[in-house]
Amino acid sequence: MRSVIVVGAGFGGIAAALRARAKGFNVTIVDRCSRLGGRAQVFERGGFKHDAGPTVITAPFLIEELFDLFDKKMCDYLKLVPLDPWYRFVFPDGREFNYGGTVESTLAEIRKFNPDDCDNYLRLVEASRQIFDTGFTELSDQPFHNVTKMFTAIPDLMRLKSYKRAIYLLLSAGSILATSFFYSAASCWRQSF
Repeated sequence: MRSVIVVGAGFGGIAAALRARAKGFNVTIVDRCSRLGGRAQVFERGGFKHDAGPTVITAPFLIEELFDLFDKKMCDYLKLVPLDPWYRFVFPDGREFNYGGTVESTLAEIRKFNPDDCDNYLRLVEASRQIFDTGFTELSDQPFHNVTKMFTAIPDLMRLKSYKRAIYLLLSAGSILATSFFYSAASCWRQSF
């Protein structure tokens, strides 16, 4: 039996390992942490329990697909519980911004802080949809062992400016919303445990 090594035990690494195993490979997963899960794990430090980072499952069908590879049903092993809100930002002045759920509920939260950001948020949603349609819908199920397939998406991603469409370009400078999104993204990047 052929063997593969998967580096990283987050959701992506686990999914890659399961797919390889379903194709008959012996699989070894290597990760810097002692447990599986990547940002989705929980750890204790100093007597406190911490989430390793914000993880929201926005495509549960991809997890169901992994169970299907082994003729199993996800519902027999786990139950995904919708969160409302996905994130809650609490500011020093006591105000809260609840993010997640629907575009309408997010717009209602934005209006509490700066109604002018509503149009900017809708532009962000549309820009994100276009990038998603190209980068995920067209590419997520394509194997990249053929580099030319990956290169076919580059012109569309360049046209959409996916390489520089940062949130700060679409939101008012210094807005509470931009601060919230920046903080959320930054917390993903600075994990060290």
